[in-house]
This record gives sequence, structure tokens and C-alpha cells, in this order.
Amino acid sequence: MGRNLRLVVLREIPDDAILRQQWNALVERIDQPQVFYTWEWAFAVQRAYAASLSPLLFLASDEQQSLRGIVALATDASGKRGSFLSAATGDYCDFLSSPEDKSSFVTGVLVELQKQGIDDVVLANLPADSDTLTTLHRASHQNRYHCFKRTAYECAQVLFSRLERGKDGKPLAPGKRRIRRFAKAMAGEETLEFGHNRSWDAVAPILPQFIKAHVVRFLEIGRISNLADERRQMFLTELAKLLCERQWLVLSHMSVAGRVFAWHYGFQFHDNWFWYQPTFDSSAEKHWPGFCLLTQVIQDAVENPALTKLDMGLGSEAYKAKFANVTRRTMYVTLHRSLRKHWQEIVRYRMAAAVTAWPRAGQLARALRETLRAAKRCAKESSLRKALGGLLSSFTARIFSREEFFFFESDFVVSPKVETTSLRAINYDVLADATMSYSEDETSQYLLRSAARLRRGNAEGFALMDADGTPLHFVWATEFDRFFSAELKATVDAPSANCVILFDCWTPAALRGRGHCRQTVGLVAQLLRERGKKPWIFCAKKNACLLRRLAKSGFQKRFSLVCWRILGWQTIQCGTPRLETRNSCSNLPF
Repeated sequence: MGRNLRLVVLREIPDDAILRQQWNALVERIDQPQVFYTWEWAFAVQRAYAASLSPLLFLASDEQQSLRGIVALATDASGKRGSFLSAATGDYCDFLSSPEDKSSFVTGVLVELQKQGIDDVVLANLPADSDTLTTLHRASHQNRYHCFKRTAYECAQVLFSRLERGKDGKPLAPGKRRIRRFAKAMAGEETLEFGHNRSWDAVAPILPQFIKAHVVRFLEIGRISNLADERRQMFLTELAKLLCERQWLVLSHMSVAGRVFAWHYGFQFHDNWFWYQPTFDSSAEKHWPGFCLLTQVIQDAVENPALTKLDMGLGSEAYKAKFANVTRRTMYVTLHRSLRKHWQEIVRYRMAAAVTAWPRAGQLARALRETLRAAKRCAKESSLRKALGGLLSSFTARIFSREEFFFFESDFVVSPKVETTSLRAINYDVLADATMSYSEDETSQYLLRSAARLRRGNAEGFALMDADGTPLHFVWATEFDRFFSAELKATVDAPSANCVILFDCWTPAALRGRGHCRQTVGLVAQLLRERGKKPWIFCAKKNACLLRRLAKSGFQKRFSLVCWRILGWQTIQCGTPRLETRNSCSNLPF
């Protein structure tokens, strides 16, 4: 450290009013203050991610005990890898100090990291126009770290001084016509309303709506929202409570007759309105509700003389280009003690850039990566011999395989009645609840598959719900005739008229072995029979557990199909004659 600065290292963010005041005062003094740099942000991250992140706070003070430098870092479980504490939540991260203290402060932090045995440091979202970059490059060499930096994002911004002005000389937000079109299409005789909530009492009832709407919206486009993670939900909640105390949070919404069509979780800090996390109701997607809310936010920001810009942060979404008139670049910086890791980082980045330019290479790289990850997981869970055996079996199955599938018909229903559960049709609300309940489960991939079926509308889904509205098991049903089986990779003809086949049953991993599958299948079969349908279901012979459950649920085996695969060529044969007279394999390839 410099001669006049003293460095203190803490393993937590203290809940201290004096530090909070000094911390935020230092943020206000730097060149481009950001809400991501505040004590409130760091403290909210610590509360939400305490199980996976260990804070490493560096405070630099002068001889008068005045705070002159801050950086909130974190270490992983190994304690050998460091990063910005807010890297996963903040759009900008930096070392905070005045220019005259920056060199001493950054150097002192790297010296301390070296003493603590932290060999690798990843600094994401560091602004390219920050004086930290130059200082960091120089200080890393002095402390035997190899530094590599690359462009991370171009953050779109709206600088109000560059906006087109109206006849009255005031800046105009682009897109005002679209708001009028939205009002005409959705509001009718009702009033289109915009609200900006800043107090916790106003934010608290709206926040859960926003979170669920965000999860639903992402499911509709085939992705899992980061708000499905319980830790992320906790972070936004804790952050809202803290920022509302200072009136820095703005939870905006656009509604008609009490129905909200768009939300935005953002911030007003210093001279900036930050566009952080928006979402909207997809039922009005063709009228661009999110676009309309952003237009209104810009217009309201323009009318506030204390604000000079709106920052749309990380991400290259197309809609941002319709508004942005300037950009701000962020950098991704890595520091490695090992020269080998340093060059690995560079090669990985160059290869990723090449893969992006050549999509086919990207597909091959992802397939190889998934295979290696599967082998690694297998090696961790079992012996190396079993891992190699599993890989050999998988490889052999690609060359030659034989698998038999049994098809069952429900002549009667044996469905245990449980008063605390009920059957519900699958919709986006059900999938959103499941996504938030099982965010760390492989169930997320099943839910994405289910959301795709909802979009196509070619099947009907059912979920078994507990008394609290949490989904316990899922199953889908569709017309049997010309049913395409993903397992068989072939189309199967219906044995007779009015047949419906159940498929793609799923129980989240934590709930398996509790009879939810048997109960759900029984309830759905009963419901279908009441509709005048004949319920069918199929199962692989190797799935002995499900075979036993189907037998207990009143399903009778009628026929089977045997699938042979040799070097990518497939043949399907009838293994057991069916009871009906119609040939079950009439449309199957041989």
C-alpha cells in the first residue's frame, strides 16, 4: 500500500451504519457512480448468496481514518479463486477510489490476494473507461499475475442531451406513437396507467407478480429465467428493502383496468435511471408492451432535471438499439499466477470466437463438452472402471441397440384418493410454479419441453398439485392415432377409435418413490374415460418400477414393439400380438 493508506481485509460485509454512510459517500465521489457499487448492493448479495460466496472486503483508509478505497470481492469454495462479489448481479463492478489513490489501492489489494493464496482472479463487467484497467495491468505484473482482458459487453445508453426535441424544446422519447397504439388496442374505453413505485409498502405486493411474470415469459420463449432461482428472488427482495430506504429503487408497471401488462425492476441513482430487469405479459406481445413501458420510463426520466441518461445495461437485445444513442463498454479481466492457465484462457477465448463464427463447430463443441461432463460426473459418483464402462456402453448403443416397449390400455382405474392433492391442467402458471420450486433440479429441462408443447398446442398436460399449489408430478396426453414417440423415433397407429395415449411422465427427483406417478396416471385415465376416451400408455421394458406401478393402476398390457438400431438404421417389429384385429405396425418403418 501507499505510505498514507492502510488496508483492512474483512470476511463479511458489516451491518454498520457508519461504514454504510462512508461507503456510499465514496461512491458519490467517483467519476461515474453506480448503484451496483453501494453498500446496499453488496449487503444484499451477501444475504442472498451466503451459501455459495465468501465475501472478501478490502477497505483502505488514510491517517485520519477516512475511507479512501473499497472493493468487494468474493472467493469460491476452494478459496483459490476470487471475483467481484457482485459479478453475477451487477452490470458494472469496479475498484472504488479517487484517481490519486487508485494505484496504491489496487496494488495493495493484489499483494494481499497473493498473501492469501488466491491464484486466479476473474473480474467481470469492469467498465472500459475506468482508470482501474490501466492500473490493474501494471500492478498485476508487479505481483506476478498474468493479466488478460477482453471485451465483455456494449451497454446501450440513452443520453438525454442527444434526443430529438419537440416544439417546446424538451427532449422526446422515441416510440410515443406505439404507446398510443397499445392504449387503443388494449385499453379501449379504459385508461392506460403507468406507475413508479419507490416505497417498500408499494413494492412488496407487486414484486411477487413481477417475479412470476418474468419466469412465465422466459418459459414462453424456451428459456429458464434467472428469477426461478430462490437465491435470486431473495436477492431482489432484500435489495428492494434496502434501496427503498433511500428511494433508489423504482418498480414500474403499465396496466389497464387493474391488469398489469409490463413490469420493470430498475433504479434511480445519481444522474442515471437504470433499466435493469423488465418483463411483460405475452398475451399482448404483438402490441409491444415492454417497448411501450420503456418509452414511458424514458419520457418520465427526461422530465426529471436531476437525470441526464438512461442506462440499459448488459445484453444486446434488439429493442435497445431502437433507443440507444451511445454505448458504454465493459471488460472481462482475468489474473492468473499460472502461465499455463493464462494461455488456456486466451486459447479458450479465441476458440469460442471461432465457434461463434462457425455454428456447426459450435454444435460439435457442445456435444463433446456434454460427453466429457457426463464422464466426469460418472467418475465422481463411481469408480473409474464403471465410468469407462458407461462410456463404452453408450458408444456401443450408438452402433447397435435393442429395446422393447410395452403398450398398456386402461380397462379400469385404480387411483388412490388423497385429499391433499388435486389434478390440474398444465398452463404457464403451473410451469412457472414448478420452475421456481425445482430450479436446481433436472426438472427444468422437462419444463422447457412442456412449455414448447403448450406453444404448439398439440397435447394436453396434467399436473398433480399438493395443498399449497406445488406441482408433484406431470403427464401429457394426446390423440393416439399417428402418435410420434420420441423414444421409438417413429409414428405409432392407434389400435382403435377414441384412443388417447399418456406420455412423458415426470416426477421431480426429490419427490420420487412416493406414489405420485401412480396416482397421477390413475386420475388422468379416469378423467379421460369420463370423456369417452380410451386411455393408453407405453413404457420401456427396462423400466421395471413404472411397469409395476402401471399394473397396480389398472393398466393391462396389450402389445409390445421392439426397436432395433444398427449404425443409425432403425427397424421396429411387433413383439407381442395385440388383442384388436388391426395391425399395430402398419405405418412403422421396417
